[in-house]
Amino acid sequence: MSLEGLRIAREIMRQPALEPFVQAERLPGPELATDEELFEYGCANAKTDHHPVGTCKMGTDRMSVVDLDLKVRGIEGLRICDSSVMPRIPSCNTNGPTIMVGEKGADIIRGLDPLPAAIFAWERNDTRARARSEVC
Repeated sequence: MSLEGLRIAREIMRQPALEPFVQAERLPGPELATDEELFEYGCANAKTDHHPVGTCKMGTDRMSVVDLDLKVRGIEGLRICDSSVMPRIPSCNTNGPTIMVGEKGADIIRGLDPLPAAIFAWERNDTRARARSEVC
């Protein structure tokens, strides 16, 4: 929680241009002014409405927490199979990729071989298949 960010937000909302639109500061409320009071407010109320990812980055570099088999480096018998292994935030909702990571983790734990790559008709060198797919 950034105390400076909270102070900047308060300063922005106190600007004359916003005066017609702001009746009063409701939260955290003007009575909370010290760093300690604001910090306590932030700890009790801060949250995210986004879909955070990446707290346990998966990869092969030294900074990766999880290897490509979703095993936590340096801890025997522990895997992470959720969105925290994503090294970057995807450009889509994280629900689908998170389910995929969980399913992949389940397959790895069960010892299942990866599925073969899907090759669609329009990806083949067969011009007849390509022509049919362009018509549909």
